[in-house]
Amino acid sequence: MRNAIKIDKDLVVTIDNSGCIGEKEQDVVKVPNELAAYYSARVSILEQWCAGAHPTHLFLANFTNQEAWQDYEKGFRKVFAELGEKMPPLNGSTESNFDSLQSGLSLTVIGKVVFEVNEENCDWFIVGKPLVGEEVVNQPEDVAKLEELLLLIKMKVIKHVWPVGSKGIKAECKEIFKNNEIQCNLPLEKSGGPSTCVIVAVDREQLDQFQDSITAPIEKLKIC
Repeated sequence: MRNAIKIDKDLVVTIDNSGCIGEKEQDVVKVPNELAAYYSARVSILEQWCAGAHPTHLFLANFTNQEAWQDYEKGFRKVFAELGEKMPPLNGSTESNFDSLQSGLSLTVIGKVVFEVNEENCDWFIVGKPLVGEEVVNQPEDVAKLEELLLLIKMKVIKHVWPVGSKGIKAECKEIFKNNEIQCNLPLEKSGGPSTCVIVAVDREQLDQFQDSITAPIEKLKIC
């Protein structure tokens, strides 16, 4: 697992935060609230998959304003619609006593273990490119697509998913491969933003299926 917490053998909790990203005047990155929520949900879902789980419940902490809730919910629904699924039940709370100067949300996801995580007989790849800020909006073709990943997880082509966060590819690989050196043609220390790229373990006997099914850029990860 990456940042997930197992409650018991079946339940997994993950969380993602988004701050200073949205529609307020003092936000650092100006995007629709719906898009900010979309990418926050994306990260939490990837964290679930990393632990072999899939979302069953969503909890939103909305620090922006009451009006933003509807847009955040639309962003969450969009992610699950792309996966061909109905959004799980959503609950949470909004800060309504004070007006914040910048946007903020936190999404907690509870999921159930449904996938087997197994790295045996696998080659490692990075799907997508590390993007941050406006790059995420301007380079959608370089973002790993969740629906493609989920299909390959269900087909047992992809046997482990590991999202890349703000610390970059190198830091994530250190968690996976410990003291082994890695080689890759992508910038290893650049922030992965809202997990626009994902490290995956692919069954060696199904590499053709993997490469034929992914539309985002693919880079081989060499473990030394």
